[in-house]
Amino acid sequence: MEEKVEALAKVKNKLGLHVRPATTIAKLLQKRKAKVTLTYKGETVNARSIMSIMILAAPKNAQLKVKAEGSDASETLKELLAAFESKFGEDF
Repeated sequence: MEEKVEALAKVKNKLGLHVRPATTIAKLLQKRKAKVTLTYKGETVNARSIMSIMILAAPKNAQLKVKAEGSDASETLKELLAAFESKFGEDF
């Protein structure tokens, strides 16, 4: 069954969505089936692409729309939101 879910995620990292968080997002999606997009300031990118995420240049406190479509969309979205919430494992 195809499901579509979306939510807002806030960038909590001091450096915004830079290489490390972008890599974390892409790695997390490798084990998922859902098609995931990130939207910031009207620009939507494929969340599986590290370069695309970097192009968004989302700073700290930016609000991104995260959209997932597919059989595991809600679990994928939940996992992504948890990653945003935990600052992608960064302490600063």
